Amino acid sequence: MSLKKFFIILFSISIATAMFIQFYPKIERLIYGEPTEINITKPLGKHSNISQKPMSHSFNIEPQFSANDDFIFIASLITSMLSFLGFILSSYYSVKGHSRDEELFDLKKEKENLEMEKIRAEIQSLRKKNNL
Repeated sequence: MSLKKFFIILFSISIATAMFIQFYPKIERLIYGEPTEINITKPLGKHSNISQKPMSHSFNIEPQFSANDDFIFIASLITSMLSFLGFILSSYYSVKGHSRDEELFDLKKEKENLEMEKIRAEIQSLRKKNNL
């Protein structure tokens, strides 16, 4: 397996892990139908003689991650950033290596052409000597 494929797979896995950690509590609430809001009723004061309608407030409940989930989330984000950097660097070096291979191929081709010209010149000189 090439380095580029390795880094792409590593990047995909780490991003998927980060997204799973981030969105799993919300998905779980949607699946199991747990409420996402809590209504809190404000109680009337002890010395209040005026009849008041209780006030209700809605608060969104955000899931609290455990320390283990935070660590996994941060580790997967760091891994995804490093794997993306590795993918970029391996792509750069592969392109650089490809251009270097092309230059080497051109040099070999030119060397072979020079050798062929040298051999042709020797053959021409041998033909002239044999014909005289």
